[in-house]
Amino acid sequence: MSKTHTEKKAIGHAECLVIGGGVIGSAIAYHVAKEGRSTIMLERCIPGEGASGAAAGMLAAESEEFSDLELARFARASRDAFPDLVCDLERLSGISVDFRTEGFVTPFRSEAEGQRRWNAANIREDDSPIWWDARELARRIPGLADQVIGAIYRSKETQVAPVQLCRAYAGSAAVLGATIWSGTHAEELIIQDGRVCGVRTDSGFFSCDQVVIAAGLDSLKLLEQIGFDYPLYPVKGEVVAVSLKDHPLDYTIYADDVYLVPKQNNELWIGATSLPHQYDKEVTVGGLKGLLARASAWLPRVQEASFIRAWAGLRPQAAAERPFIGPVPGVEGVYAAVGHYRNGVLLSDATGRAMATMLKGADAAGLGISKFSSELLKEESL
Repeated sequence: MSKTHTEKKAIGHAECLVIGGGVIGSAIAYHVAKEGRSTIMLERCIPGEGASGAAAGMLAAESEEFSDLELARFARASRDAFPDLVCDLERLSGISVDFRTEGFVTPFRSEAEGQRRWNAANIREDDSPIWWDARELARRIPGLADQVIGAIYRSKETQVAPVQLCRAYAGSAAVLGATIWSGTHAEELIIQDGRVCGVRTDSGFFSCDQVVIAAGLDSLKLLEQIGFDYPLYPVKGEVVAVSLKDHPLDYTIYADDVYLVPKQNNELWIGATSLPHQYDKEVTVGGLKGLLARASAWLPRVQEASFIRAWAGLRPQAAAERPFIGPVPGVEGVYAAVGHYRNGVLLSDATGRAMATMLKGADAAGLGISKFSSELLKEESL
């Protein structure tokens, strides 16, 4: 537990202080500022440089095939809000997020596999699946491997440029009155009489009425200070960008073993490896070799593509296999939004909206996210 402590002078005060300038923290800062509340966001680097910047930016609410219905509904609501959200963010910030709406294609190599996917989509009540047979698929995406006999097409699945999205959130928050402190590391929550009153950082003390911890893996230290155990661990993901020589890909290909995401300037992002409990951000030869081999198995002309660059990021996976979004038990005024794993970009808008509403007193049950809250933790411990 952080020591009770009175700072002589605060260098800033806000009704809400958000720790973390990734896509989740930036989305929260945007939605809180949009409510007209004074807001400060602290980011130890630059918004979008962490796990958010290493993402592919897919809004794959249905392609991801969430097994948890509450999470599936939350993801779908977040994805469906993006058309209006993007208009607002680009208008306020002046930053284009490269919002692409061509849809996602999940290919298959056998009728049985296609039928399994089709049945699963109907069980989940997906709202956009369309069956493409081999002829339709060949017309839409020339050059697929001969073994590919069809695909499930989802017209509502979209994608963005993740770094630009993160900076558009932060920029829009600033336009709405939020103060963004980049290069500022939150070191300690300051608690008095069971309530948060501020945060000590390497830049000085900030006072606040409420604090939201949304710093990905860096959230662990702050949560541990107040006795909240919600274990997170890194899952390393490597991605490679190439340039196709002919016929740029229009649709995102979202297969079981790899995804191919078309971006600006004829780039094609291929990802991603999944390596739990690895803390380095090095890109390995083995990782790249595997990604390119799997991509080429679906789209052979990837073998002729030009290499552009490769990168790796650390996804914050929760041991509970679901994000935590809500008030932290034990200390009044402390909230957290952590553990979004590989779906931070997708869940950012819904998380920001939910947190802004919770800060005004709404509970998780009323928002339809009981499984993401401390109330569920209490039930599981009984």
